Amino acid sequence: MATPAPPVDREVLLRFLARLGQAELAAGNAAPFVERDLGLIARAHGVQGFTAFVLPTVLFLELDEGGQHKVDLATGPYRIGTLRFDQIEEVLVIAREARQGLLDPASGLERLEAVWRWPHRYGAWGSIGGYLLTSIGVAVLLRPTLHGLALSTALALACALLMHGVRKRPAWAVVAPVVASFVLSAAVAYALHLGFPERATNLLIPPLITFLPGLTLTVAVIELAYSNTISGASRLVAGFAQLVLLAFGVVGGIGLFEHPDSAVDLPQWPGRINAALPWLGVLLFAVGLHVHQSSNRASFGWMLVTAVAAYAAQALSGRLIDGASTAFFGAAAMTITALVIEFRFAGPPAIVTLLPAFWLLAPGSFGLRSVTGLATGAGAITDVFTLLFAMTGIAMGSLIGAFLYSVVLHPRSVTWWRMDAP
Repeated sequence: MATPAPPVDREVLLRFLARLGQAELAAGNAAPFVERDLGLIARAHGVQGFTAFVLPTVLFLELDEGGQHKVDLATGPYRIGTLRFDQIEEVLVIAREARQGLLDPASGLERLEAVWRWPHRYGAWGSIGGYLLTSIGVAVLLRPTLHGLALSTALALACALLMHGVRKRPAWAVVAPVVASFVLSAAVAYALHLGFPERATNLLIPPLITFLPGLTLTVAVIELAYSNTISGASRLVAGFAQLVLLAFGVVGGIGLFEHPDSAVDLPQWPGRINAALPWLGVLLFAVGLHVHQSSNRASFGWMLVTAVAAYAAQALSGRLIDGASTAFFGAAAMTITALVIEFRFAGPPAIVTLLPAFWLLAPGSFGLRSVTGLATGAGAITDVFTLLFAMTGIAMGSLIGAFLYSVVLHPRSVTWWRMDAP
């Protein structure tokens, strides 16, 4: 059990808590978990009268001890751009060490500032190649034809080059997903116009997979489940807005060229990838994300284990039930696996190993299909309910998986699991 840290400068502590909260929000952590971390860190440093109120775009921190009363207001993520996997892991490790009283606020501030300056482990071409490999993995999971796989790979390369070109231009980075979805959809529409034998979704989902806000929507439902109504509702709106913008680009591009409806809807075409290869797709997907997101090498194996657990649970449940409800079992399996890895095997923080698995589950694919169907008027009601059901299933699966782990497997509360406890 960690001993309380010696007294620290309250000004430095408050600034550290604000910066850490901002960094955790940039890492995609849910608001109630950020509030929990900040409260535990304050108590670990001998501060009892501390309150944190966290929203996705702002943090309110209050320090009230005896005659000292201080309120701090901090905006959400204070740097432009999203964090890579290696940066997310470092932020959460900083939070974990600070919770345990092993990291003083001044050193924590230095490490947080350094995180934003970390270079990509594999450089620019590694980022592009990783994105390409990730898209190929998703394409293999969808089992297209070999011609469809080749076209989807070419589209993914174009998308990766576009995103690399705007990575340091924040204004362009906001509209780049819409531009990418429009350009790629126009290319797919032209291919279908020429009689290309493949579904449009099989060609479009792989290169656009990392734009899909499956994690945002799932975190929104988790926050709503924790009664964080404002935070959950705002994330929900943001996630749907991102889907609508993507669908806007998709519908605009698809509408440029006429094509036979059967080209999108035919269930089978000759030469489709063998049903056994999707497991190879999981491996390619994990390797691609590892390279594209510059994750730590020691974390890659754990990421792959969690992704396999999610996909296996979803695939096995799909043999008994059909539809979006299979995502519930995948989410429960990946959450239990990620928590066991973190707390039992001293692996990376759970959110790091969970992120790849989220993209293997339903909200991303269902979301793009559903909102595109709504925009075109094709099966709109069914598609929207499918999206909502899949999103809720993943959120509930994550919550129930965490509950089962805490009751049955957590080493601090279950003695039989502590096989090597002293």
